[in-house]
Amino acid sequence: MSTTTTKIGLIQTAPLPGDFSNNLRAIVQGYRECLDHGADIVIAPAAALCGLEPGSLATRRSFISQTKAALESLSRELGSAPLLLAAYTLTVSDDELYVGLAGDGDDEADPWMKNDHSVLLTPYLLEKDSVTELESNDSVSIGGIKVYTDTGDEEILPDDVFDLMVRLPNTPWYAGAAKDDEETRKWEASMAGATVVCCRPVGTVAGNIYGGGSGVYSAEGKTLLRLPFFETAAKVIDLTRPAQALNLPEAEELLTSALERGIRDNVRNNCFSGVCIPLDHPNSALLGVLCVESLGAANVCGISYDAENTLADKLGISCFRPQAGELAAAATAALGGEESTALLERMRSAIAITHAESRGMMYCCPLGRREIMLGEFLMYGLGAGHLAPLGNLYDVDIYLLSERFREQHSDLFGSLTAPPHGSTNRIIHELADLNTPPSTLLKEEKSYLFKENDVRLIQRKLMASALKRTQLPIVLHVDAPVEQLSFPLTNRLND
Repeated sequence: MSTTTTKIGLIQTAPLPGDFSNNLRAIVQGYRECLDHGADIVIAPAAALCGLEPGSLATRRSFISQTKAALESLSRELGSAPLLLAAYTLTVSDDELYVGLAGDGDDEADPWMKNDHSVLLTPYLLEKDSVTELESNDSVSIGGIKVYTDTGDEEILPDDVFDLMVRLPNTPWYAGAAKDDEETRKWEASMAGATVVCCRPVGTVAGNIYGGGSGVYSAEGKTLLRLPFFETAAKVIDLTRPAQALNLPEAEELLTSALERGIRDNVRNNCFSGVCIPLDHPNSALLGVLCVESLGAANVCGISYDAENTLADKLGISCFRPQAGELAAAATAALGGEESTALLERMRSAIAITHAESRGMMYCCPLGRREIMLGEFLMYGLGAGHLAPLGNLYDVDIYLLSERFREQHSDLFGSLTAPPHGSTNRIIHELADLNTPPSTLLKEEKSYLFKENDVRLIQRKLMASALKRTQLPIVLHVDAPVEQLSFPLTNRLND
């Protein structure tokens, strides 16, 4: 890369939807840090100003006006190095980009708002007192080099010749994303014979976790720089210096960090003081460790109906123990003397959530993916809460994460055994994640066969529990791709 630009600054921020002032402040802080280290060009994540997944906000006139104003304000804060980032713009009929609207009219009364608009991530080049909208999938000259910009992260090799490829994707993290992204970016860099930069945000929105891990890759297919995963950061890479060997973290370490980030963001973004967790579920030990690691023991409390449960003491958290006998008697009395475990479980969950909210805490649902997909929970019972951190994990994932904590917390995970339901988990994965037709799982050409009774039983349970899943709290999505995890699944299981 024989160019005048040798130092590239990367900013990795955690933007919130519509929080322009704080988002702008984070960018300026990272930009100045890069500038102090001699950056020739600084790159920030997509939607670093307007926030991750703004949803319906992005189609409002006020949101577009605020985005434009924030870009102009940001340009006034810049120094000698240009800043490259992306922001949402509106598309109108005939695929024309919406450039800006004058005035501050009422969004709801404005007839323009009744039209069907969509949003599009568009790259912007910011220099001192200057804002230039760029074309995605196109090249532009910046600081004496030809830069190709793209807001997607799909594997692509443009026909155009360029010195630097900058990718500004706004896609959620998933298990295996780091390895896939590194391999793709290295291939692009080596095939194009140019440096490739991929800048990603961090944060959590609506159960989707953004992992960061932004990187710079040389034309020789080597990783020159990688920012930490699930953390905000700013760093400068000098392309003239020899590259250092950078290894990706282990898969379990990344998954643990993703869950901790998701828990922490949901607590902070929703103004909770901490989390309250049930202590009587098989997944409670892992859930408790994740919450303590992400928030600290002082911000975690437990609730248990078992007087002999010592999990709270082992975790070092406070514990609330309602009167289980009186509660069971009240449930029986409410039904005229008839015992009901379903009513008792719902009453326990109601008390747990009430206790959590009285302390300003978020209540976590302990269910895993197998229980959720098969409907092995009661509506307003174990399935109730604000967040389901483990709701996207199969039994084997929960087991592997528990194994990771075994040495550190031997008193919690010392008696771990291999996870059961192996065949059940694989069938659910085929049907719900891979969109495999049920009949295909029974054909002889498959590398493994399942019993027809097992497949059909799970198929019926997936269909029958679709409505129950709509009542679930937010599930942290850590498996990929996210679009395969949509509920309900009924329409595609009628095989």
